[in-house]
Amino acid sequence: MIMGRFVIDVSDILGDPGTSLRVDEDVPLERLNVGDTLLTFEKPPHADLTVSNTGIGLAVIGAVTGRATVECSRCLEPFTLSLHGSVESGYLPTSAEATADPDEEWEIFEGGSVDLLPAIAAALVMEVPFAPVHDESCLGICPVCGCDLNREQCECEFTDATDGASPFDVLKDLVPEEDQDEE
Repeated sequence: MIMGRFVIDVSDILGDPGTSLRVDEDVPLERLNVGDTLLTFEKPPHADLTVSNTGIGLAVIGAVTGRATVECSRCLEPFTLSLHGSVESGYLPTSAEATADPDEEWEIFEGGSVDLLPAIAAALVMEVPFAPVHDESCLGICPVCGCDLNREQCECEFTDATDGASPFDVLKDLVPEEDQDEE
């Protein structure tokens, strides 16, 4: 969920197709939820964008960069994740909404300003790994006692996917053998 807005005044370029303006500013974004992952930005992400009047609407192209604190998906230790996303978005004034091509994606805006925060947040979301890890060799936590296996070795006995056993082996006992033969 996105909280806040990043509203840009575009009134100077609305009546003049082919003109553009540059947005080179920090974005007021402190946190961003991506599924179960919470990103907390160390400082506001920075957007470097060009907003162009295409004659039909506005095209926004550029980049957004930021550094966020996030938990490692394996060991739950916080680490810093650098993000660099590409922003590409189109905005159509409400007066042109009826003539818009239904195959093209446009955000609708009214008046002389556009909120770019949803497009910027979407660009950052696309850069967040499905399961962020601070190090690819992270061992994670013990599923029995919960100790961080990167820091200490425990005495628990558990099966992990690296010993050749499948984590789905326990499911084979759920269906009686006679039912398995029928399939």
